[in-house]
Amino acid sequence: MDLITEDWHAGAVVEASWVRANAASFPRHTHDEYVLGTNLTGVERIWLDGQELEAPAGTVTLYNPQAVQASQFSPDGVEYISLHLAPDAIEQVVRDNNLPGSTFEQGVFEHPGLAAAILDFARTPAAHRAEHEEAFIQLLCQWVQPGPSKTGEQHASVERSLQYLRDCLEERIDLDALAAVAGLSKYHFVRCFKKHTGLGPLQYQMQLRLLEARKRLRAQQHSLEIVSQLGFYDQSHFINAFRKVMGVTPQAYAQAFKTKAR
Repeated sequence: MDLITEDWHAGAVVEASWVRANAASFPRHTHDEYVLGTNLTGVERIWLDGQELEAPAGTVTLYNPQAVQASQFSPDGVEYISLHLAPDAIEQVVRDNNLPGSTFEQGVFEHPGLAAAILDFARTPAAHRAEHEEAFIQLLCQWVQPGPSKTGEQHASVERSLQYLRDCLEERIDLDALAAVAGLSKYHFVRCFKKHTGLGPLQYQMQLRLLEARKRLRAQQHSLEIVSQLGFYDQSHFINAFRKVMGVTPQAYAQAFKTKAR
């Protein structure tokens, strides 16, 4: 059996693993937590409380606490992300945000939004705590969603937070502060903000920072100063974020404008 965990991290609310499996299997077992996952490649055959299910790539799987489950992975290999979520923490989110009760149908589902949110959460470094929290809330918004949010919902509240982000570009702002500016619960705020802009609040803040960084690089400001002034975690964080959007490093971008100025 070949079962390799590429990445794993644990917290009080969620344990996450990114796994590759070739001709591997798990015997029947149970968990105290919700187990939420998505298959990235390959096919998983599942036995779940007496049902036989199949989870191809792109699908989402959910096992409720105390469910009995077994898995058999296809010989050509499977890659998947698995999240173990503490029931008490999920119930707290439900209570805090006046959501429907936390009873979820388990099984295999087609849910592209949730699959993308699971992948985004797994890709967000746990060391980047604010971004990690935002990715987790967006995941919960997809999973615990009581229904589609309306276009323009809480428009004025979101606009207040957008203006705050623009005015406080050099501050490191967390979701609690932004939700307070908007006058919404953190869960409701993230949900409405993404519906309004297409991005999470901290993702949007990053875009504003990168726009400002471009201006400063064109003016030949040193990248280390930009890192400290615009709230990036470190030089590596800045370089990776900038290259992801611009396709070049900050140094190469600044050099191009330095050459033009001659």
